[in-house]
Amino acid sequence: MFSLSELKQTKVYQEALEEGEQIGEYRGELKAKLAAIPRMIEFGLSLSQIAQLQDLPLEVVQQTEGLFQQQKVAAFIELLTNQPDLFSAQDLAQLKQWVAPVPDQIEDLSEAIAQWCNQESHAIQRQAWRQVLSDLWQATVETILKTYPDTLNIPSSLLTKQMLQQGIEGR
Repeated sequence: MFSLSELKQTKVYQEALEEGEQIGEYRGELKAKLAAIPRMIEFGLSLSQIAQLQDLPLEVVQQTEGLFQQQKVAAFIELLTNQPDLFSAQDLAQLKQWVAPVPDQIEDLSEAIAQWCNQESHAIQRQAWRQVLSDLWQATVETILKTYPDTLNIPSSLLTKQMLQQGIEGR
């Protein structure tokens, strides 16, 4: 029977350790690449440019971008629900009008929220939204890492315009 120090000297142990280190490095690099996708999108890079720059399959970038759009809406709903004091009655009325004409598509809702938050008068909400979004996105990246590269199955959008409107109305 081997002692621990003797086991560590074996070729099998050394190869397994090296493989584990390589996997850890790969996962760290992948985590950084996935975490950077939203910022690259915000800077106006196309999904194909991001895929090339990050050396990722376009499908992965597309799915990650779709998930990020969902996270933007989810973070805003969470903010409306958990920090209602950040929104005045006037803010809520404006949001209600802002969202009403927006199609019930996650990309459109996400963009409308971003436009509303990026107005100068909504700096406090923007800062809080970005913090909630950052926390959600970090958790999402960890979830993606558990499945990628074997599979990257991102669920279709479960968020709807009605859910956003209910958050605005406080229901």
